[in-house]
Amino acid sequence: MTIEEQIRYLTSRLVARSDAELVPEVCGLLNIFDDGNYRERMSDAVRWVEIYVDPKKAETYGGQDVVLEFLVQELGTAADLAGMLQGNPP
Repeated sequence: MTIEEQIRYLTSRLVARSDAELVPEVCGLLNIFDDGNYRERMSDAVRWVEIYVDPKKAETYGGQDVVLEFLVQELGTAADLAGMLQGNPP
């Protein structure tokens, strides 16, 4: 499975669950590529997933649904970048 596929699979699982097991999975994808844009997107995704799994923090940002939208957006962009970095255009 490519990194792009891993990110997209992880994103699909977010909709079904919101537990803390997702945090290390997202963190594990942070430094896969030596690319500033990819790292920035994944850093943002790490921040959003940490907020997403904590309902009290999520409420500060409008609730888990709002945080999930931001998280999915960051992961989608990171997946596109991973695909390009691996030679698979979006």
